Amino acid sequence: MNNYFKTSKIIGLVLFLTWSMSNMAYAQNRRVDLKENLAFDDVLKMAKEKNKLIFLDFGSITCKPCLYIKKEVLTLDSVADFINERFVSVDYNVGKEKDRLRKLYRVEGEPVLLIMDQNGVLMHRMAGKVDGQQLMQRFKQGLDPKNNFVALSKSYAEGNREAKFVLKYLEALHNASETEKMNQVVSKFLEGPVERIKDPDVWKVFHRFNQDLASREMMYMFDNRLEFYKLFGQSMVDGKINKLYSEKSIFYLYGHKPPIDDPKFSIILNYARKTDYPKASEWLCYLVPAEHKYKDWTKVGQEVDQIYSFNILKGRAGSSFKDMMVTQFIMYCNDGKALQYPIRWCDELIAERPVESEQKRLREHKKSLQERALNPEKDKLNWTDMN
Repeated sequence: MNNYFKTSKIIGLVLFLTWSMSNMAYAQNRRVDLKENLAFDDVLKMAKEKNKLIFLDFGSITCKPCLYIKKEVLTLDSVADFINERFVSVDYNVGKEKDRLRKLYRVEGEPVLLIMDQNGVLMHRMAGKVDGQQLMQRFKQGLDPKNNFVALSKSYAEGNREAKFVLKYLEALHNASETEKMNQVVSKFLEGPVERIKDPDVWKVFHRFNQDLASREMMYMFDNRLEFYKLFGQSMVDGKINKLYSEKSIFYLYGHKPPIDDPKFSIILNYARKTDYPKASEWLCYLVPAEHKYKDWTKVGQEVDQIYSFNILKGRAGSSFKDMMVTQFIMYCNDGKALQYPIRWCDELIAERPVESEQKRLREHKKSLQERALNPEKDKLNWTDMN
């Protein structure tokens, strides 16, 4: 009898586990019910018939962040259940209707996610790659009539300039990739005495959203950083300085336009030259050659050599920098005389790197540069047409 009950319990447990695993497998395969490229009139009709709101996903089949959201985020049970219960969802990835709606709702870039009411009136805008938790937070904000993108935009237009509100509005603009509007709001908020950024509420806005390295606020903080260290901590202040200077230095050296044509470039370069900030010498390794990019490639080569003569960039960082400069000359330089610099750098890099695949790649670069030096117009890029 005991064996019978034991056997029954075991069989029952096995059946229960099988049932649980079956349901678990099913639960893990739910996904947002995304229609594709429907006529928007049909979407509006469907939303009214089902008494649901509208969720539009603008992306493409070649956009990696878009595919990540579709495959990794919109397939999460919690996300799928939340959206399917409340929304008619449509993925616009190709076609005339996508193009029409992009213009109508000012959709720029990908991915962009929009929440609308049943009449197609915009409620909330989201952009960029997000994980499941971030998406749920943004969807819930979108359903909040007092805090969604449209409500915050309306409140700002009506004159709300309270620091805590502005911080919330800027976060919404950031999440929507409304960069131009975000910068305008930051600039307007920071008007007045520059010392205002010492106020904790104003500092939060400045620290989180001011991305203008050449702004008076950044220069003021830089000049008075010892005071700001005491107010907000060295790690926070230095983190802000390091982030913006590193990003801008790389942007100027590897960008598609002559940095010297940007009025802010000279401000940033001269500031880096005069400061005693510890990382300034590293930034100058990028900014000094960038001063001559597209204008005088021989001078660029000379400046890069000078950087190595001072041994500022050491080890792997220095090797990677030289490798990147080889690539810059391959992409943009058509000055036969200046091309002798990257040709020599290829030889130096080959001597430093024992890995055969690396040496092969560098030998190919060297060959390409030698051919370009003999025929400078070969494969010439019109960089002025690039963004």
